[in-house]
Amino acid sequence: MVLSACGNETDKVDIGSEKVSETLYIQKVEDNRTTEEQTAVRQEKEINKELLEKLDGMEIKKSDESEIKNKMNTQDTYTYSFSDEGDLSSGSESDFSFAVIEDGTFLMPENAEQSGTVSYQSVEKHPELLNEMNHLVDISF
Repeated sequence: MVLSACGNETDKVDIGSEKVSETLYIQKVEDNRTTEEQTAVRQEKEINKELLEKLDGMEIKKSDESEIKNKMNTQDTYTYSFSDEGDLSSGSESDFSFAVIEDGTFLMPENAEQSGTVSYQSVEKHPELLNEMNHLVDISF
């Protein structure tokens, strides 16, 4: 992922095609917990590519990590993790990941190397985009 600068202290998401992985792991976190029923794996590279393309051009801003963690702790959150390294078990790292809070706030890492740490959030909330993405990957949790 590359962030391109804009004039008003915001950046735009620019995801290169190299981030499209074969495997996508999706989890819903409620009350800081997730269950097997709230976890899905998708291995359709074209769908994964379409999902990432929906993020391109989204305006994001650098945010305080404690503010982001607080938002994630007080609302349900969906995490989308891409990996070509096999199963993503607890503690393993993905090639690229992002999160979306149920209110439609998208949370992004600064770059792919820091994929496990979110430090940017969308300038606007996009609840309709979250619904589109969940529909695209065929999840209902």
